[in-house]
Amino acid sequence: MKRPLPIELTQMIRGKLTARLPRTKVDEISLETPLEELGLDSLDRLCLLFEIEERFNVAIPDITASQMKCGADILAFVSIGRQERA
Repeated sequence: MKRPLPIELTQMIRGKLTARLPRTKVDEISLETPLEELGLDSLDRLCLLFEIEERFNVAIPDITASQMKCGADILAFVSIGRQERA
């Protein structure tokens, strides 16, 4: 049975993006927008991925992390990882 995408993860990604874009509201951020376009540099993305790995008990391989271009990519990976462990 499929589990829904974790709301907590969605909020974490949007919160991190909002912190980088103080004039933008959380609900205005699309998870489809490229992370670089939203102002996250490589260090910001790395910190975000470390937080996600720790909080959701997943390991994101370096090659996979480098291919994640938007919040939706991160959500998809974590969702699949959670389903595989269920």
